Amino acid sequence: MEEKQTSPVMHTLTWGCYTGIALIAFTLIMYVANLYMDQVLQYLSYLLLIGGMVLGALQYRKAQPGGFMTYGRAFKITFLIGLFAAIVSIIFSYFYIKYINTGLIDEIMVMARQKMEAKAGSMSQEQIDQAISWTERFMTPTWIIIGGFLGLTFWSAIFALIISFFLQKKDPNAQPII
Repeated sequence: MEEKQTSPVMHTLTWGCYTGIALIAFTLIMYVANLYMDQVLQYLSYLLLIGGMVLGALQYRKAQPGGFMTYGRAFKITFLIGLFAAIVSIIFSYFYIKYINTGLIDEIMVMARQKMEAKAGSMSQEQIDQAISWTERFMTPTWIIIGGFLGLTFWSAIFALIISFFLQKKDPNAQPII
């Protein structure tokens, strides 16, 4: 009796949704704890993304006949999990910025101005005002979502390249590709 292979798309969509939901939960916890502006803690979301990618790929490999998975297949699985997690997370982020934390963009702008003014010796007030003016043009929910999606997709690809190296399991009976 032959083992049935798991559909990669359905598997990655499922694990991408799990990972995206974990990222949403993390965002809400950070918001409720009033830690959403802490940039160091925000890096923990990358650990959640990596964790979802690793767990999903391990689960996929386990379901394969013999438990084998090539580097290419591992990359595809981990990247798609990250991509679907990014889509889920970004959809939530749009509603989060637009309806839940409506003052987030203003808070980001205040923080940006404070950082620039802290470097008072290197920037004049006119330069700070010009930089803030340019920053405000791209601080809309739409631009934040586009940038967030591109960023999460980029990091998903980088993480997938690294993770796949460790998660591949070569079939010793496979024919070598010449």
